Amino acid sequence: MSESSDSSVSSHSASPVYAPSSPAYSPSSRAYHYFSDHSSDEQFIANRRRKIDKKSDRLSALPDSLILHILSFLRMKYVIRTGALSKRWRLLWTSAQTLIFRHSAQSNRGVSEFVKFINDTLTLCQPSKLNKFSVEFSYNKRYVNHVNKWMIVAKTKSVEVLDLYFRTRGFDESYSLPQIMYSNVSFRELSLCNCNLVPKEAINWPALRVLVIKYAKLSLDLVDAICSGCPALESIKFSMCYGIRRFHIDSESVKKLVISGYWQPEQEDSDEDDDDDNDRKDLSIWARNVTSLEIRGCFHKKIPVLDNVQALVDAKLNFCRTTNDYENRESGFRTDQKMLKDLLVSLQHVEKLSIGSWCLQVLTVLEATNSSCPRMRCKYLNLSTRLEEWEVPGLAILLQSCPQVEILNISGKSYYEVYDLGWSFKEDSNDFIGESYWVSRPCLVLHLKTLRINCSWMCENYHSEHIISFMEAVLKNGIVLEKIILISSDDGRWYSSTQHRRRVTEKLLSFPRSSKDAVILFSG
Repeated sequence: MSESSDSSVSSHSASPVYAPSSPAYSPSSRAYHYFSDHSSDEQFIANRRRKIDKKSDRLSALPDSLILHILSFLRMKYVIRTGALSKRWRLLWTSAQTLIFRHSAQSNRGVSEFVKFINDTLTLCQPSKLNKFSVEFSYNKRYVNHVNKWMIVAKTKSVEVLDLYFRTRGFDESYSLPQIMYSNVSFRELSLCNCNLVPKEAINWPALRVLVIKYAKLSLDLVDAICSGCPALESIKFSMCYGIRRFHIDSESVKKLVISGYWQPEQEDSDEDDDDDNDRKDLSIWARNVTSLEIRGCFHKKIPVLDNVQALVDAKLNFCRTTNDYENRESGFRTDQKMLKDLLVSLQHVEKLSIGSWCLQVLTVLEATNSSCPRMRCKYLNLSTRLEEWEVPGLAILLQSCPQVEILNISGKSYYEVYDLGWSFKEDSNDFIGESYWVSRPCLVLHLKTLRINCSWMCENYHSEHIISFMEAVLKNGIVLEKIILISSDDGRWYSSTQHRRRVTEKLLSFPRSSKDAVILFSG
């Protein structure tokens, strides 16, 4: 090869665009000609831009039905903005079958402007039907005519999912669902917040599968009308409702029931008034065909009582009663203990049991007073708690009551962590908390195979000896134990240093094990 030839190759190989990895590279002599021709350079760049533009607009190449499905995950104000993307998109949003409107209490835009926005959007939108219509805003009665018109549109367009989340200043400001909505063959899911249901005729929702009612006044007749008028209903959730003392779910189809709190106004009028003061405090739950029951939230001046729940397979008790509702603390604590024992008696047959932090504290009181709990047959036990020190005795008595447990999950999540109930016995019970607690008490985990623990406690500044002591007892007594899984936080992060985790790990590995197959795993 000549010297001049070497020189030309060397100069171009130094250029970043003239490299074998570049799309412009060509081993032929035409490559050199391209880089030396200015007009060809502009033409090449133009061609490249056209190719890139075609590739970058793949979204517009999708069929309308798929684009509308993608848009269904967005709020309506963002869906409308897509009309500025191209001529094709300009009117595409008017065919959207999912309409989601959200107005936060902190929004700079006024509520009246938001209501007008919905009115204008419904005027321009012309879908043949609606899959979902969802509205969230601060409602008051001056908007009732507007909302009624929205309901007419939803009814006319055969909406399948209706979600009305109205924030109000009081129960007397609630929206009343219009009578035309009580007969609808299209409903699949219905979620109502601060909406009163007062049907003048029978309810007819034959296709409804999921029903959520929040902050509403209920009655026995209304609940009966729902059960009889929804033959396909599978799941019901009542959240912070009032006006009723008995949830009577007489339905063949309903399998999941959630009672999330109960609010009792100061002068609550009920269609079940009687003179028995104890009956007035009881909130009876009758659900003969329900297989999954969750009782959660705060029960204001009410005591949950279970009746005819033999079909239950899965039960969750993650609720609380506030000490402000106690006539006096001592009798209030006794009431809580009796209430929880009665609930567990009704749940002796369930396979899956979940217990929250407040209930664990009540169980700790039972353990401290040498009381007993009914024997349970559950094989899966979930604790929604970080397992504070004063909850450990509650765990001990629970394990004694559930000797057949094979899987124990401590989720690390708790909605009710700090209560006077815990502090009331903590001061006088220092002997049963701390690292040495399990030395003198049995840890009945004879059938336990898997222990999962959320490791939010694994921080340098967290007092975690009682949790490590519990795992030591599990390793020592778990004769069929297969694994202990330590799970990171929900975001997948470990909020502790590598050195600290190593120290904890070395300590766990040093404990004796009854099961030769037991392993300790870190997940996340």
